Amino acid sequence: MTLTVGDVLAHPSLRSAKPAVLSGRDNLDHTVRWVHSTDLYDIADLLRGDEVLLTNGVGLVGVDESGRRLYIRRLAERGVAGLFFEVGRTFAQVPPEMVDEAQPLGFLVVELAPTLRFTEVAEAVNSELIDRSVSRLRYADETSRALSEALARGATLHELIDQVAGMLGTSARLSDYAGRVMVTAGAVDGDDATRAEVPVMVDGTAWGRLSVDPSGAPELLCAAVLERAPTVLGLCLMREQTGIAGTLRAQQLVLDQLVANQAGDHGALETRLRAAGIATSGQRYACVAVDPQRVDSVAMVADALMHHVGHGIFGLVDGLLCGVLAVAATEPRADVATAVQGAARALRLSRNRLCITVSRMVDDIDTLPRAMTEARETLRLGQDLDVAGPAIGVRALALERLLAGHGDGDALRAFVDDQIGALERSDAAKGGQLMRTLEVLIECGGAKAEAAKLLHIRRQSLYYRLDQIARLLDVNLDRPGQLTTLAVAVAARRMRTVVR
Repeated sequence: MTLTVGDVLAHPSLRSAKPAVLSGRDNLDHTVRWVHSTDLYDIADLLRGDEVLLTNGVGLVGVDESGRRLYIRRLAERGVAGLFFEVGRTFAQVPPEMVDEAQPLGFLVVELAPTLRFTEVAEAVNSELIDRSVSRLRYADETSRALSEALARGATLHELIDQVAGMLGTSARLSDYAGRVMVTAGAVDGDDATRAEVPVMVDGTAWGRLSVDPSGAPELLCAAVLERAPTVLGLCLMREQTGIAGTLRAQQLVLDQLVANQAGDHGALETRLRAAGIATSGQRYACVAVDPQRVDSVAMVADALMHHVGHGIFGLVDGLLCGVLAVAATEPRADVATAVQGAARALRLSRNRLCITVSRMVDDIDTLPRAMTEARETLRLGQDLDVAGPAIGVRALALERLLAGHGDGDALRAFVDDQIGALERSDAAKGGQLMRTLEVLIECGGAKAEAAKLLHIRRQSLYYRLDQIARLLDVNLDRPGQLTTLAVAVAARRMRTVVR
């Protein structure tokens, strides 16, 4: 596998700088794709994500506190693995506001003593990254060739799994997403939590998982086998398991029906769900929509969602990956949106691009078409509004969906102008922050202390702004009813570019 941030921290080329982790310690396992050294302030837009950024802060000289906070947010949203900040030349310490901004984001900030030549560090680490990449590619090619030759000779599924286990000198297991173990090879020891897993696709549809015990197996060989073996196993499954094709067709029919918002006959939907492998009693369900253009692998996304939420089915419909997740009704009614967000974090999806939406949890299969519609509409609307991602629940944009469905753009714009137009005009004339202040207050449910914290201003400054807002709009912000009306107006303001 490639290097992690923790590996980079421990790299000999950095030892003399005595790296000190100031924030984001929980993300030391973040994979590193490359190491860059730059002092550009606007570097975030030039990065692809998973980079370690080396800087001595020259580009931050003359930038105020809010600008430095924005610098950290943009790096975190871009998916940068970490910022390694050399002090002693430009700054005596990493500016505290940058660490403060990074901590709630889980973004890694490391302080370095001024002993390094950044070009030498980048060359040393990047050379190792390239060497690992080349070795992994060689292992991957050897794995593909060996398994493909075995498949061409007529090897069975059991024989292929035996071969996978033999390559790694460990155990291997193939199971479907219903939890049924199809084939095992080698002695399965240890906790399942320590096993490495990858999804197995059959005819483009997520079918199950291949898992191995990575202990004792060479790291790069294990990564290569897990990368290439699933393709061959998927082909073998299609050849051996005659019922798989029918199940996959049933899954696609169900998803097509739900996307078309066809409620249809309850009995017919129940029959199709069962044929697709989804239980229709004692279950609760959620629908998800994923933009395949914004994720590296739809297979990994489907696998992560089922791992974090429950069993399910997935398929591409009208350009989106759509899915139905099912969990036992006896399980605690956990927040499914939170679980989906956990899956997105595990996949390290970009924080600045919305790519997954999830419906409410429903108990009745007859409500699945509506749930699927909500998930898909929320994804499209959220992307139109540039909602930060990577995953949200449909409740997050429930009001916006209602306003979008209203369809009367002129009435919407008139309502916005009547309710909060005075704030827009005041900010435009004076360069103020009154609209942003109102938005944050609404996000915090009227909690002033929390709003001041999010705005990074003192409470007295917040009270002054709120007094200005109250006078301009002739409202009492302490009255919940009036704050609710303003919340609708703020949501409608965002919709002006969507509703014509």
